[in-house]
Amino acid sequence: MVGDGRALEADEARLAEELGAALVRADFGIVCGGLAGVMEAVCRGAVKERGKGQWPPVIGILPSYDLAGGNAYLDVAIPSGMGHARNALVAAAGDAVVCVGGAMGALSEVALARKIGRPVVALRPSGGTAALVAKAIPTVTAVDGVQDAIARLRELLA
Repeated sequence: MVGDGRALEADEARLAEELGAALVRADFGIVCGGLAGVMEAVCRGAVKERGKGQWPPVIGILPSYDLAGGNAYLDVAIPSGMGHARNALVAAAGDAVVCVGGAMGALSEVALARKIGRPVVALRPSGGTAALVAKAIPTVTAVDGVQDAIARLRELLA
C-alpha cells in the first residue's frame, strides 16, 4: 500500500481506514512505508478490524534507522536507513500495490512496482498520485471504491 504521509482530511482518513479493514478481512497483509498520513490510516483500519499483532500482518519499511518514526499500528517495523530508496522495497515486498492519494513518493513506488511486474490498483477518488496514474498509466487498474479494489486485487492475484 502506498500513499501520502501528510496529515489527512477526515474523509481521506475514513477512506484509508476502510481500505485497511477491507484488506485484512480479505486476508491480505499490508506492507507500507510505515509513517503517518495514508500509511497510518490504512494500518489503523487494519488493526481496528483484526486487533494488534494478529494475522494478516501490518508491516512498515521505514526510511530511517529510527524505529520510533513508525506509526503506532505496525506489527513489524523495519528500519531500512535507506531514505527514499526504501520505496523500492515497499514496491517489491507485496504481491501487488494499492495506491491511495499520494505525491512523489507514491509515484515512485507505483513506477517501481510496474517496472518489476507488480500489479497496481489505484483508488481514483483518493486523488493525488492515485488519480494521476489511473489516468496516465494504462497498466494501472483504476477503481472507484474500496470493495472494487479488493475485487480487482483478487482477480489480479488469482
